[in-house]
Amino acid sequence: MSDELHALLSRASNEIEGSVPSLDGGRLGLVRAAARRRRIVRRTAESFAGVGAVGVLGVGLWFGLGERAPEPVPPVVTPTVTSTPSTSPTPTPTQDAAPTGPVVREESIDDATVLARLAAPRTGEVWQQPTLVPDVPELRRIEGEPAPAYLVGTRGEASIYITAWEFGGSWHVDGLFEVDPQGARLIACPSARTVDACAQEPNHVPPPGAVRDVDTFYDTLTLPEAVDLGDGFTVTTTGTARSPESGFALYGDAVRIVDAEYEQRVLRELGPVAVVARVTSSEVSGLTNLTYGIATPLGTFVRLDPQDVPGGEFAAISWDDGVERSASADPDDDRALRTVAPGGPACAWTSFSQASSHVAGDWRPAGTTPGGHRVYVPVAGGNALSRAVRAWQEGASSTLAPEGVQGDEYGAVHGAAAGYPYTTDDAFLEANALFALQGPQGEWLLGMRSDALHVVYECA
Repeated sequence: MSDELHALLSRASNEIEGSVPSLDGGRLGLVRAAARRRRIVRRTAESFAGVGAVGVLGVGLWFGLGERAPEPVPPVVTPTVTSTPSTSPTPTPTQDAAPTGPVVREESIDDATVLARLAAPRTGEVWQQPTLVPDVPELRRIEGEPAPAYLVGTRGEASIYITAWEFGGSWHVDGLFEVDPQGARLIACPSARTVDACAQEPNHVPPPGAVRDVDTFYDTLTLPEAVDLGDGFTVTTTGTARSPESGFALYGDAVRIVDAEYEQRVLRELGPVAVVARVTSSEVSGLTNLTYGIATPLGTFVRLDPQDVPGGEFAAISWDDGVERSASADPDDDRALRTVAPGGPACAWTSFSQASSHVAGDWRPAGTTPGGHRVYVPVAGGNALSRAVRAWQEGASSTLAPEGVQGDEYGAVHGAAAGYPYTTDDAFLEANALFALQGPQGEWLLGMRSDALHVVYECA
């Protein structure tokens, strides 16, 4: 590729990224010239597969991590998750308090037992506030290069670390390790359930000096299958735990470890873990973006898969008018539609947007989720919010011009020319692209079908 084309792509990237919010999550660097775009679900899934090989090298390449990471603090045991980390030691549950039974994995564990073991683990782990360790020689991927890691706990004579690397504006955890006098081990299957996912290549590859350990597990990294957040708003964890969508979700991300100011609302505490909502701002006035997930005792955040959140699977909503709306606007895309936040950035997969106010007269009942939650859509002709959301999504769409098409000074095209499918308010409303339902505390949550997200070339 010529130097002139490199320069062109660089200028286009700068201009396009300036027109949309900063992207959180994996991003694929491939550029497609075709005007028709596959919808964001497929693009995001393929992007993680494309960056997997980068993760192998990423642990040793934490540029600038020293400035961004929190100052090391003395280890503290944290048997409960709170919005502000505790700074005083808390008693470690004694083995006598743990439920009886052999410390072995099981295919099925009822939620009452899971909760009891969260409170009194049988597996011996003691967690602490994550502390940056400048170099852990056993975790080096490149000879002679430092291997920074976070010390997150201990188990017997072993120290427990996570390693992370920055890509696409987020910090991905690519390894959970125990290091003891016998060496380093990648804890590949951290859950006590045999049906839950294990770390797999290409996203989780042990360093040369470590081995893959499929025997060690933790009671405190085993989740209940269902959690009621209030008023029957129940989230599940089975989809998340058994088939982490991105491949990086097994251990969560380290964004809040690196940036302690990242806002996180605790929705329900479950001993050393909690169901939380990650909070981010929106470019659409009056909206705040929420991502439902699990705060782990590692200090990481595991985003709940859409299938585990009420209303998270758009294609599963049953509409009162009997019209089937499960097909993507892109005829080449046969994957089921999912729900995303209408005020959220592409590729980040935020769960919902929360409206600062709700005018009941602007909405009408239109459908029901599989769990029985009533779904509302804008009234006939739309409302101010539906028009604002659609206009922002179209305006934020931007990609490189296809061959033979004149772009702007950077070679980019925008809006409908970039492939955004809902170019009128009527089309947006007919597709029930925007909907509302009540959350666990009576708040109004807004969801949007995933193919209505703005198109950006980084996710092509």
